[in-house]
Amino acid sequence: MPVGSIAAALERRLEIERDQLGLWLPVALGGGVVLWFALPRPALWAAAMLALVAGGLTLFALGRGGRLVRSLAVGALAMALGMALIWWRAERVAAPVLGRPAVVAMTARVERVEPLVARGLVRLTLAPDVASLRPRVRVNLTEADAPAELSAGATIRLRARLMPPPEAAVPGAYDYARVAWFTGIGATGRGFAPVKVIAAGRGEAGLRRALTGHVTSRVAGSAGGVAAALVTGDTGSISENDAEAMRAAGLAHLLSVSGLHITAVVGATMIVMLRLLALIPGLALRVRLPLVAAGAGALAAVGYTLLTRAL
Repeated sequence: MPVGSIAAALERRLEIERDQLGLWLPVALGGGVVLWFALPRPALWAAAMLALVAGGLTLFALGRGGRLVRSLAVGALAMALGMALIWWRAERVAAPVLGRPAVVAMTARVERVEPLVARGLVRLTLAPDVASLRPRVRVNLTEADAPAELSAGATIRLRARLMPPPEAAVPGAYDYARVAWFTGIGATGRGFAPVKVIAAGRGEAGLRRALTGHVTSRVAGSAGGVAAALVTGDTGSISENDAEAMRAAGLAHLLSVSGLHITAVVGATMIVMLRLLALIPGLALRVRLPLVAAGAGALAAVGYTLLTRAL
């Protein structure tokens, strides 16, 4: 088939889908982010960005107004923007990472307390006063070593054996070192008793932890941990045997809150809102209820995302 015929066919298709082309902008931005992660060196990042920008501007300059050419040009510029954004983000969070294992005595503010009930541990995210560490370190304590008054916002003094965040065990596997870089965690390790609370914290558990406790208090054992993980993404109450069985079965992804969970929350919210608003005849006749329900679903998605990842 001649190239001109293929271009004409694509042009007709794009004209039919012209109202949907804007939805490809996030895809192009994401493609730029993926390309940044795939390329190993800053020189290649810069070269790829320059090539995308040059290609996009060239297509704009040489194009004759066709939708295909304009779409390719906008896509190339959006990919360059995606690369620039993730590069800026990586540089913005840049800070020292622990170079080798070390035993450190530190005073730190507790940012987050996560009970790992099934493992008998308490995981702390700390903001230490040690200048050589990044803004945050993650430390595990045994339940026996964790003071009863330990809570988010408290200031504590402890000793801990810290290590650099572990990289992926095999190529393409989960890379915690990358995640730790973007969350500001420069070291992980195990804390030792005694752990002294210098200043008390806020005391409240937080909405996510409270919801997890509510679920596990009504469903005993590891089954309660699985139920809590499906709701809040907190996997601390799942036994290691059950977690390993989920991984072996290829179902471990269900234990982390993902797009599937958020989509379910959004769909349920929209259906409930539509049914409730439809009960009011005056409102149903004057307002486009699907738009109102969609707005409620969007708010539910934002709230659920904050609940499971930020609180």
